[in-house]
Parts: sequence; structure tokens; C-alpha cells
Amino acid sequence: MTGPAGRPDLSAEVVVVGAGPAGALAARQLARFGVEVVLVHRARRQQRAESLGASAPRLLGSYGLELPDSVFSPRPSDHFVFWGGREDRVAAQPEDSGRFGEGQRLVWRGPLDEWALAEAKQAGAGVLEGSAAADAAGPGAGVVRVRESRGRTLRIEARAVVDASGRSGALTGSKRVRPEFRTTALTAHFAGSEARGTSVVSFADGWVWSAPLRDGRRDVTALVDAEAAAGNAEDCFRAAVASATLGTPAAGRFLSGSPVTPIRAAEATPYVSGAGPPEGAITLAVGDASSALDPLTGLGVMKAMDSGLTGAVVLRTALARPEHAALALAFHADKERGLAAESAERIAGFYAEERRFAERRFWRRRAGTPPAPSPPPSPPSPATRLYPAEGARVETQGVLEGDWIVPAEVLTRPGRHRPAHRVGSVPLAPLFRRAAGGVTAAELARRVPGTRASGMQAVGWLVREGFLAPGPGGQPDRRD
Repeated sequence: MTGPAGRPDLSAEVVVVGAGPAGALAARQLARFGVEVVLVHRARRQQRAESLGASAPRLLGSYGLELPDSVFSPRPSDHFVFWGGREDRVAAQPEDSGRFGEGQRLVWRGPLDEWALAEAKQAGAGVLEGSAAADAAGPGAGVVRVRESRGRTLRIEARAVVDASGRSGALTGSKRVRPEFRTTALTAHFAGSEARGTSVVSFADGWVWSAPLRDGRRDVTALVDAEAAAGNAEDCFRAAVASATLGTPAAGRFLSGSPVTPIRAAEATPYVSGAGPPEGAITLAVGDASSALDPLTGLGVMKAMDSGLTGAVVLRTALARPEHAALALAFHADKERGLAAESAERIAGFYAEERRFAERRFWRRRAGTPPAPSPPPSPPSPATRLYPAEGARVETQGVLEGDWIVPAEVLTRPGRHRPAHRVGSVPLAPLFRRAAGGVTAAELARRVPGTRASGMQAVGWLVREGFLAPGPGGQPDRRD
């Protein structure tokens, strides 16, 4: 398998580094597109219980995937939140709620990773077991160096490289934008307890997540400032669990006993990639290699799967339709940055709700300033004359259409992190343009195919999301 001196040992259209949910599903989807893929896999045994959004089946189903029962558990019968001095018990969790894990189920990381890897193999992706690093020529040259588990070192040349190596960022981790704080996750397994639900418990210097594992034990993770964990992780973990239990005695149902496994420390700071457009061979980061969300979102696994699957579409477009490569890569970068920014704003609000510890360093660093309360804009009446809001405009960007990224007109405005393309099946740019000179809501709604009610709903969405406003620049119309 070794080529002539100075030449790669293997070649492929795409090399994917990392076989977690993001990398394995990216490799699977690329292989199904007919792309020759080599997936570099380093075996890791992860026994963690993580949240999985209720919308995951719809996302996976759109790519012909379905999670087996062995990978996840139906959401627990009880989810307890001890936060901001109150206790909330969520028994019947609503679908698609993003608050403190509501509407989410538990996924077992070990079985999930095994399932994703099996899907990649079944689709035809080649798999190498080993660890990868950028070649001396750099990932921009499209060459990756792989040290196999048997000890051999191979050089693989590809048209494109996907970095799905998680937080390690084996190929792209040097350019990341992080907040001023650093978060460490300290995790251990406890003996099983009678409590079978999940819990989120805040305390003076962090918060604790607890969830049952498949084998009956309980996964307990404390999220603390990195400085606090740097000295002695075990002491810091025990102090965190004790503080959470002492401050909220009811939490003892979930945090009782002592760890039965060693305490593991891992970085959990949110970040986003600051890398610019790739030079030379295409290098695409997906999953946590691209951006990582605050653990409080409970969306890490969901985001990784979505990033890997849509990243495969982006890469397919860039390789097969080079005239759209820049558009496709910009779509991926903007989506990752937009999701990270939206998440950071929402989570800062959750941290701000814990007012008991507002002056403590952990909370002060993470809490956002709550926005001044303002009522949402009222739905426009049919006679309301609407105009484009200040700063709102039409741009041509890449959008996801089936299995391709294609150019399309979208709406953007200051303060909104991601563009808007459609509401349901209704394209938004033509409606927005129609309002350029001022038009009543009823006249605009008639431009929408379907019933008058569906037309008014689309127009109301444009007002609610800040793209249209009554009167020029959002001021009341003076002509009536």
C-alpha cells in the first residue's frame, strides 16, 4: 500500500477525520452520493447519557435514517429543574421545547457512535482505524497523515478533507473564537438510585446535570469554571455535587451516593471557528470541530448530526458544481456561526435567571443582560400599510434544496443571525419586494398562493420577524 517516495500511500475524493455522529454521518451521506470516502476512526468507548432533541427523527428521516431503539431511551417520565431558587418538575414534556432539556430524550453515546459508524460502512465508506493529523504540507494540500492502530503511518491524498475530530480539532482547531471564560465538565458514574428521571441543578459556582444510564448507574456531570477544576478535579467535583445537594435538598434523590468510576475532566467551553475560506484543497469542519454550543442547550448531539449531514451536501455541491463551491462553503460557515450566536444569546438569558448567585464569578461571566421587555408586534390588520423595515434587504446566498446547495434570494436584516428564505412553501423575497413602495397587508397576502388566511399568516411572519413594518422605516404611516 506504500507508494513511491514522496507520494501518498492512498487517495480518495474525500477523507473524513473522526467517526462520531458528525463524521460518520457525513461519510455515510457522501458515500450515498457516490463520492469515494475514507473515514479515519479512532476507537473510543464513551458511556454518556446526552440529550437528543425531539426534532431529531424528522432530521434523520429526511436523509433516510432512523435511530434504532438500542441507541436512545424515551424521554424520562420526570425531568427536574432546580434553578433560580425554584423547583420545576416537567412530567409530560412537550415536543420541540428547548428549555432546560424539555421535549428531549436521552441518547447513549457509545451505541449512537457504533450505529453511525455502521451506517457509514454500510453505505460504502472505507474505514481506517487510527489517529490523524495534518501532513507537513498542511490540510490545504489535501494530504492527511494517519497512524494506524497497527503502527503503520499512511499518507492519504484527497480532493477534500472533513475535520470531524470534535473539540480536539485535529486539522482546523487552531482558529477558534472563544468567550472570555472557560468551562470544564467533570463527569463520573454513580450507583443507581430510585430516581429515574433527569435533573439540572444550579449552585453557587456552576450547575450539575444528572441522567440515568442503560446499565442502571447514573451519569453525573458538574459544569464549573476551568480555573476551579485545574487544581484538583476530584475535590472540585465532590464539592460541586455536595453544594448542589445542600442548596437544594430535593436534588439528593438524583445526586446521592459516591462515584463508582474515576472522575473525568473535559473542556466544555462554547466556541465558533474563526477560519476563513479554505485555500487549496477544500477543508470543511463539521460538528464540534466547527463550533461547540454551551452544554446547557442540550443540543450538542443534535447539532453534530445536522452539521455532518448538511456538511456532506455542502461538500458534494463544492466538488460536483465548482461554480457554486464558494456559495456552498459560505452557507456552511454562516449556518454554524448563526446557530452558535443564537445559542449564546438564548443561553446567556438562562444564566441570567439564576439571580441568587449573580455576583459569583461563574454566573457573572456567563449571564447576559436581559433585554428590555417589549411586546411582540401585533399582527397587521388587512388595511395596515407595510414597508420594508430599516436595514432589511434581499441578498443572493446559498440555500439547502434537496441534496444540493443552490443560489437563491433570501432576506437579511441587522441583528438576525441567519437569513430567511421561505415560510413553509412561500418564497419571501418576492413578497418583500412587493412592499418596497408601501402596500396594504391584504394586497400583499393576495400574492401568496392558497387561502387568504395562509397569505395573512405569511405576511404576519414578515412583520413579527422584523422584515416588514407599518410605515416607512417602521414608523406609523402618515398618509391615512
